[in-house]
Amino acid sequence: MYRWWVIVLLIAAVLRYVALDQLPPGLHFDEGGEGVAALDVTQGNLRIWWPIGGGKEPLMAYLVQPLFGLLGATRLALRAYAATMGVITVAATMWLASEWAVASAGNTRRWSGAPIALPLLAGLGLATAFWHVAYSRIGFRALAMPAVEAVAIAWLWHALRLAEIKGEQRARPHFLAAGGFVGLGAYTYLAGRFVPLGIGLFLAVEAGLAALNGRQPLVWRHRRSWVLMGLTACLVFLPLALFFLRHPEAFAERAAAVSIFNPLWNQGDLLGTFLHTTGVTLGTFAGLTGDPNPLGNLPGQPMLSVPLAACFWLGVALCLWRLARSIRRPIAECELEGASGAVQLDLFLLCWWGVMLLPAILAPEGAPHHLRLIGSAPATYVLMALGCAHLLRAVKNQIMSPIARHWEKGGLSRHGSVLLRALADSRPVAGVVIPLMLFLPVGGITAQQYFVQWAQLPQLYMAFDVYAEELAQEIAADGEPGAVYVIPMDLRAGHEARHYSLDFLYHGRTPYHYIVVDESTIASQMTQAASGARMFRVVRWTQDKHLAADEREVVAYLLGTTARWVDQRVRPVYQVETWALPSEQTVFRLPVPDTPRHAIFGGQLALEAFHLEPGADWVGVALRWMPQAQMSVDYKASVRLRKEDGTLVFQKDRTLRHNWHQDTRLWPSEPVNEYYWLAPVPPGVYTVHLVVYEPDTLTPLPVNGSGELTLGSVRVSRD
Repeated sequence: MYRWWVIVLLIAAVLRYVALDQLPPGLHFDEGGEGVAALDVTQGNLRIWWPIGGGKEPLMAYLVQPLFGLLGATRLALRAYAATMGVITVAATMWLASEWAVASAGNTRRWSGAPIALPLLAGLGLATAFWHVAYSRIGFRALAMPAVEAVAIAWLWHALRLAEIKGEQRARPHFLAAGGFVGLGAYTYLAGRFVPLGIGLFLAVEAGLAALNGRQPLVWRHRRSWVLMGLTACLVFLPLALFFLRHPEAFAERAAAVSIFNPLWNQGDLLGTFLHTTGVTLGTFAGLTGDPNPLGNLPGQPMLSVPLAACFWLGVALCLWRLARSIRRPIAECELEGASGAVQLDLFLLCWWGVMLLPAILAPEGAPHHLRLIGSAPATYVLMALGCAHLLRAVKNQIMSPIARHWEKGGLSRHGSVLLRALADSRPVAGVVIPLMLFLPVGGITAQQYFVQWAQLPQLYMAFDVYAEELAQEIAADGEPGAVYVIPMDLRAGHEARHYSLDFLYHGRTPYHYIVVDESTIASQMTQAASGARMFRVVRWTQDKHLAADEREVVAYLLGTTARWVDQRVRPVYQVETWALPSEQTVFRLPVPDTPRHAIFGGQLALEAFHLEPGADWVGVALRWMPQAQMSVDYKASVRLRKEDGTLVFQKDRTLRHNWHQDTRLWPSEPVNEYYWLAPVPPGVYTVHLVVYEPDTLTPLPVNGSGELTLGSVRVSRD
């Protein structure tokens, strides 16, 4: 039987390894984070948790090291790891399906080809599944989760079967191994923490059903082995558990950010959000809905096609029917037919599958989210295989056998009769040929969809951060002496204010620095970055999530008042501004508004002080505001330069924002500084005026009986 598994694994490997160095393009931000964590290990910085992307479990960072040694610290190494885990998941799913087939071998009412066909159907279904192929080619740590999970569950059922046949003592090493893999699951991906819940739910439900059926529950019958298994799982999990005890915020950081209980996601309608997320999540198993994210899917394509969805739900229905039937029948009758172990495994599949839906249901972002459903993959495809095997049995009994008998009587050729009779009698050849006949075309369709259709999606450029790879190459190719790249990053990103894809892909000599745009530290950060440099190349995002990093123009103010503009290069997702620094020890200073001026705009905002600074062809304006009341409008400010005769020469309008980017409606009761760099300005003497207005109506707030406040005069001179 196992030699046929090699064919399935070859199919899985071809779909996952071919052109892995070319497709997907670029390197997704989270892949870069996995790579940065792995580089830490390579450099001897051993950790059990990385505060990257909401937190990263450590298994991938360590297991990818041999691939780094073989392929270098490259994206190919990261993706080869994920592809390998994808293939292992296929193998472990076949093992799990074979355990079910062996458990049901004594049941004469089941298709006799099942021991061969069932693992092949489950393995081929997963091996050729578009969504799993797509994610297996992305360097995400999550791909290890179903692999470890499926090995744990298959080993557990192997242990239970041995305990029933050869005694509990012989099975205990297998219980220990299963427990080890259950504990290891917590080191793979957040969803791995749900596996013990699935096992616990099964044991609780099985104990309840056993009580109804008048038999000893499984948890009690093998209680010593269950305890040993649980202790082993806890022992393996212990180092990570101790870390979480010392850093409890790390345990739920990412989960809390995307949780259905977060008002940001449920919008005050928890029940409605839960029902919607559950509905679309179940829909992807019914061929009705699909993940909209092009990262690992053709947007909207269901996890299961309609035919496979029909087989899956048939498998679910069969498990439920057998469970209901086992409750009504004496346990001795079930054991006589060899169905007891299979019924328990039916129950386990249902409990396990249901629990592994929770990571997706409890996080409504992007639902149905196929990556968060990845832990359900082994159970899903075993259930699909059960339904498919039942259909094949029905076809054999109701169609093929009668046709074979009829054609034999009618004088069908001897070879045709033998072939048809072989298939009809469910000989081993049927258990191999039929699954291959069913799924080889599916594999061909998946290959065409992935390597042709999906590969041409224009969304992949942004989805896989191709621009970060281009930026890494551009910085590495810049050989100009004294050039330093500066990348402003959004303060709200906290410790995530860096681009992991760039960090992992960059292999050059030209330095680059992330500058977190925080008013309190920005000047010192830029001064440090400028040490020894003669030129700043400032990367301005135009589409990235850090697009608003410098929306308050603090970096622009510091550059404009200290350095000299040279040029700008425009790229699809970013621009590179070049600024000449005055020396190799340039010091940046952000001025403090030092001229008192108490003026209240419409009873809402008070201007407490300002600072005016003229240059060769520019004017710098710094303002300090103090809110006077809770505002219901996000006001804008307009800074204007006028000639002595009142002619408007320059005007800059901008929404007023706090250092943490809140608009005026959300300002706390504390001073807020704003900075404006006005350029280019021709030489001359100008008065600086300030207007605050409602953006919708353009109505200015009154100040000192006027709509415009005069701050003072400045002289712009090139001397």
